[in-house]
Amino acid sequence: MIQEQEHIVTLVLNQSIEMGEFAIQEAIQLFELFGIPYQELLKLYFPINQFPKKYEITSQTLPNYPFVDVYLKDLDIIPKVLSRSLMIHDILFTISRANTIEELPMNVLLQAMPYIENSNLSCKCDIITSFFKITQEKRVELMEQVFGEKGFNCQNTINLTEPDILYYLMITKDQKYIAGFNLAKKKKRREKNFARIYELPNRIYLGPVSLAHDLAFLMANQAQVKENDFVFDPFAGTGSSLVACSHFGAICFGSEIDGYLMKGHCIGYINSKSTYLKDPNYKQVKPYINLNFQQYNLPPPNLIQTDIHLPNFNPRVDEFFDAIICDPPYGIRASIQQDGNEQDLQANRTAIYKRMFEVARRVLRKGGRLVYLYPLFKGMEKKVEKEDGFELIDFREQKMVDKRSRLLVTMEKL
Repeated sequence: MIQEQEHIVTLVLNQSIEMGEFAIQEAIQLFELFGIPYQELLKLYFPINQFPKKYEITSQTLPNYPFVDVYLKDLDIIPKVLSRSLMIHDILFTISRANTIEELPMNVLLQAMPYIENSNLSCKCDIITSFFKITQEKRVELMEQVFGEKGFNCQNTINLTEPDILYYLMITKDQKYIAGFNLAKKKKRREKNFARIYELPNRIYLGPVSLAHDLAFLMANQAQVKENDFVFDPFAGTGSSLVACSHFGAICFGSEIDGYLMKGHCIGYINSKSTYLKDPNYKQVKPYINLNFQQYNLPPPNLIQTDIHLPNFNPRVDEFFDAIICDPPYGIRASIQQDGNEQDLQANRTAIYKRMFEVARRVLRKGGRLVYLYPLFKGMEKKVEKEDGFELIDFREQKMVDKRSRLLVTMEKL
């Protein structure tokens, strides 16, 4: 039974084949960050006494994916979630859902009626499909059928440039229908593709392997990084993960074994294609990691050159960090090295991840998140081993090239 103060909204999730499975988990983590447990968010889909683990919730367990209906009591949370999500295309108020298009007008929710019947509001209509395309002629026909006199009979006036309401008809891959809307003017909308300015092709300082900007922001969201959190990357590289965390207001720390990379010698280089070089305030300086923070007017991280794998590594901070986010060096990049066999690579990976957890047990506070990437190669099972002192929150696979892939893993310290 839906309580009176609750609203049904529809999450329109990213349909990317490569990154799609990250979408539902990012949504779960962001709503949880703003105070909504995933059991409450997704109670439409699972019995309360049989709720799955977070990592068990996938596109296969959610009917109508990538359109996901959720319950919200506080609508002010919508712009907060959208302001930092990469994988949620939009969040719409649900009007109706049905197995056939003819049934949509018979299932209209009361929450939508004040908007549909308001002749003082203007509107625009569109269609979102799942994994297939339809012609423009068919689009017009469907919009008239759903929102016209024979459908919802919307009383709004048409305004294609600055509407008050944006109506959407969503068609799932198994040909089911969901109608929804958002308030284009009255609800604060996020800046489209806010993370695009951080794309690597425009990043001023790069190394041989720099973490992609979208993956860095996803990892920050998985860690639920927020303002004034203390975040540590023990394999900082050129600082991609820390740039994302700094964007969300975190106080960043990093270590890196390769001093040449941190200071811009040999393998680190200035990206000549970066538009930042055309900024009149830019001054020609030696390439180094802090340039990536200067580029976006972010505070520089606190960095040290060291190898956490060494026995004498002693950070001298116990339970200090709120999150550790990293892409350990014995991952995808190790698999393409010319020297070393698979057995050697596996030994390297095992050693570095073991040490990573040893450091995390010491420096991560209780309830803090450890988010990292783990490589998978041909024949490897897609699973994550249990670690003493940590709870597995989630793991998702990202497909790579040549049958390689990697897991984005999220752990929480107990």
